[in-house]
Amino acid sequence: MAQRDKSAPAATGGAQSPSSLGPLPDHGASPPRGLDQVPQSSIDRGRYGRMFRHLRAFSPDDDVLRALANSMGPYPQPVSDTGASLEPGENPDLPAGYTYLGQYIDHDITFDPVSSLERRDDPDALRSYRTPRFDLDSLYGSGPADSPYLYDQHDPVKLLVGANPGEELEPEDLPRNQQGRALLGDPRNDVHVIISQLHLAFIHFHNAIVDHLRDQVVLGGELFAEAQRLTRWHYQWIVINEYLRGLTGSEVLDRVLVKTKDGRRIASLRFFRWKREPFIPVEFSAAAYRLGHSQIRSRYQLNPQLEPIHILLPTPDAAPLEHLGGFRPLPKTWKIRWDLFFEADGSSPQLSRRIDTKMTGPLDHLPPFLDERRRSLALLDLLRGKALGLPSGEAVASTIGTSPPGEQLGLSGRTPLWYYLLKEAEVLADGRRLGPTSAQIVAEVFVGLLAGDPSSYLRAQPDWVPELPASDPGSFTMVDLLRFAGVLPAA
Repeated sequence: MAQRDKSAPAATGGAQSPSSLGPLPDHGASPPRGLDQVPQSSIDRGRYGRMFRHLRAFSPDDDVLRALANSMGPYPQPVSDTGASLEPGENPDLPAGYTYLGQYIDHDITFDPVSSLERRDDPDALRSYRTPRFDLDSLYGSGPADSPYLYDQHDPVKLLVGANPGEELEPEDLPRNQQGRALLGDPRNDVHVIISQLHLAFIHFHNAIVDHLRDQVVLGGELFAEAQRLTRWHYQWIVINEYLRGLTGSEVLDRVLVKTKDGRRIASLRFFRWKREPFIPVEFSAAAYRLGHSQIRSRYQLNPQLEPIHILLPTPDAAPLEHLGGFRPLPKTWKIRWDLFFEADGSSPQLSRRIDTKMTGPLDHLPPFLDERRRSLALLDLLRGKALGLPSGEAVASTIGTSPPGEQLGLSGRTPLWYYLLKEAEVLADGRRLGPTSAQIVAEVFVGLLAGDPSSYLRAQPDWVPELPASDPGSFTMVDLLRFAGVLPAA
């Protein structure tokens, strides 16, 4: 049973010393939905909820959170012998593509479009407009009948690929309306160029599976359902066996997802439990899975013909070709070469940044979409955690049984959960993967969501292995997906 954090809320935070991009629609920028403040609910299910329901909220003063956010500013920018700027804090274990695969996964399972930092949020009263499943509803919408704008009217079992007019744009893109806004099941998948190109790759993946099934003479009403199943199951395999394993390490994942002697897989969950249907724990969504914010590089090279381009610039009137902000057609020559984001055939992809307590420069000075006091993404994350009543990192680690001995993390007192988990990864895992506390939370939520979905491969066929062609038969990776989709050349 989870233990209650009985210590009284402190007036100051535990860490006493400093020891999505473009527009950010999912970080409290939208107007409140108009709900009154509601008390902490005791129900055990819902689209959002608590994983550690019996732990007390940790509510440090906002000034303490501002000081902590200020300590998370960027590393000093190193310079090479040639005078060129280098990217600090790179993670040699995780190519940059996994940062945005993680964002794509997040958009698949969570979406609270009208959250507000102006009130205290009861997670049981928050509603996610994504199903808490790895079902790619951000890709499929409500299906061809109810979301026809996502599908090709000449071949309705296929998703629509957009075509840009004019010589200044890439000819192929997401489908867009006449004002350049993408037609998507989730507008956040157009928030910057990398995520929009990744969404386009998933469109091509589904369409390639349709062609693959037609070659096997799968026709009629079964074609779309079977293509959707194969797309979802291969994506789920990647989510668990490639992405999650890379974040948590095999020891944690194999403890949470147990393989039996007959080849089946069984979820073994200690902390993520529900009565009727899975929910999204706020300890996951607002802390443990916000690791991606520390992984973002300041600039990315899209292909060999381009110089690295800023992911974000602090002024709203920045020149369009100087940053990767989205909600616009893809500029000419900006098509992504995916072997610069994932390792393929010995390529040397750009690397993600380490999971640590430092954020890259552009995230420390966001465009003024809120106000001058809230232009730090770190501060927004810390304020969001406080608004949701998250417990301290020390309380969660003690409950899980992962508390490091003594002052190993260099923290004192109590610490906001999100910061604590980043610090744990930084100190105990050298920033290369999650620390033990966040690894347990993320692994249990990912595996639990899969186990709670009757249509997932884990529930429907727990001994299933990927069926599509792959470099390692019986497995499937993002590189295999990109190759099958036709957006990465064959080996």
